[in-house]
Amino acid sequence: MRIQLEMCANTRDLGGIITKHGKIKSKKLIRSGKLFYATENDIAILESEYQLKRIIDFRNNHEIKRTPDPIFDYVENIHIPILEEHYLTLANAKEKNIHAPDIEYLKHSIEEMKFDVEAISIKEYPKLLSNPYSKEQYKRFLNVLLNEVHGATLYHCSAGKDRVGVGTVLLLGALGVSKEDIIQDYMNTNIYLQKRINHYIDLCKTAGYDNHYLSQIPSLVGVRLSYIQSIFKTIEEKYPSIEEYLIHELDFDMNKQKQLQKIYCE
Repeated sequence: MRIQLEMCANTRDLGGIITKHGKIKSKKLIRSGKLFYATENDIAILESEYQLKRIIDFRNNHEIKRTPDPIFDYVENIHIPILEEHYLTLANAKEKNIHAPDIEYLKHSIEEMKFDVEAISIKEYPKLLSNPYSKEQYKRFLNVLLNEVHGATLYHCSAGKDRVGVGTVLLLGALGVSKEDIIQDYMNTNIYLQKRINHYIDLCKTAGYDNHYLSQIPSLVGVRLSYIQSIFKTIEEKYPSIEEYLIHELDFDMNKQKQLQKIYCE
């Protein structure tokens, strides 16, 4: 469920999503894009209505330095960078700058991705499941969630769609959410980012860019079904389920998964 904030469009409560063990508790798990632009009202909503107690930041140090999180009262901040500091792929580069009003940069990104953002992204996404560093960081993320806090945990990257998108696939899988519902949550990103997608298209039109560029904006700023399909394909090539992937690749065994379900499901 989307959390209605003034300047954080892609912030949402995972509460209410149906699992094999009931449903996810409300106001416990929040996925988001970066919080740098959060207003005082946004901060107040997260602090008071959601009792925010923990923030997990998936971004690299240079991203955090450029757009740091605002200060929240009585909130633990945990840094779990999903990508190594020097690991700059095109997919990562586009996410880092997705909120910056730099149309020239968007143009450059599209050109670097050879006017096929979707094809490049499909190649990049599975690396988050196979790269040893990224796997270790997602493992840290899940293990941190085993330490329950009396309030909400918010985890975020920059746009809240790529690194957070894959992390949410793993988290929802561990909680027993169906593949169909995991995909639906992922694709909801386009609903919450639609205004931003339209905004960038309008800016590019004003700048005089033709349809070769305009057609790539939704794939760059939003998500595609093919992206999450590439994640499931990577998992299913070796394992029958996300649960089995977690056991064998992240050492997150069934006892831990059951503990996670006990904390976050009702």
